[in-house]
Amino acid sequence: MKNRILIAIVIIASISWNISNAQVQGGFKMGVDFSNQVWTLDGDKLNDTLNTKRLISPRIGFIIEVPINDYLFVQSGLFGCFKGFRFDGERLVSGKMAESKEYELLLLVDLPINFGYKYDLGDAKLFAMAGPVISYATYATLLYKVDNEWDNEKQTIGTSDTDTFKPWSLGVNIEGGVEVNRFQFSIFYTQGLSNLTAADDMKIKTNVFGLTAAIKFGSVNGGGYRYGR
Repeated sequence: MKNRILIAIVIIASISWNISNAQVQGGFKMGVDFSNQVWTLDGDKLNDTLNTKRLISPRIGFIIEVPINDYLFVQSGLFGCFKGFRFDGERLVSGKMAESKEYELLLLVDLPINFGYKYDLGDAKLFAMAGPVISYATYATLLYKVDNEWDNEKQTIGTSDTDTFKPWSLGVNIEGGVEVNRFQFSIFYTQGLSNLTAADDMKIKTNVFGLTAAIKFGSVNGGGYRYGR
């Protein structure tokens, strides 16, 4: 896992070294995620037992896009997002079982490194990109609602086998969409490759698909800033 993250960091450094004179565009990107955590214990998928559904949540962050030539580009950035699932359960309240709404929430910071291609249609451009995603978990909890009252069970993030989640993980992202002037609209899918827990006989992996919209605010060229192109 550490070797994979190191390779990704080397890729970022190599790209940065070679684009010092390239025109770099930055902007904001936000969207909606439909995420899932797949929990497997001794080969049995716990999601089937719980009848889980995808978690619907926002994502927000910023992007940096570097053109390699008229068609190829590299896009990276940082995003805050949740990855989890939801399900209906039961909890003991005042000596009686009561129905509950449960939400498994893992808050992460995602660093994607996408390599892409654009096809010019004249008034717009079609684009597709793919690459690795490095994720860092910052907070985890099981949120639940019983009798219109909200509560939560905080979960731990660390490297021991008693922690619920590991802090670092790696995935792969594919994304495609359309670009009109300074606006980008896309759909993406991210598959987690890492096991998010160190617990014995347990595996946790994520997958997410979502819709995003981005706006580019300007460009940095040779150390100077200017709006638009």
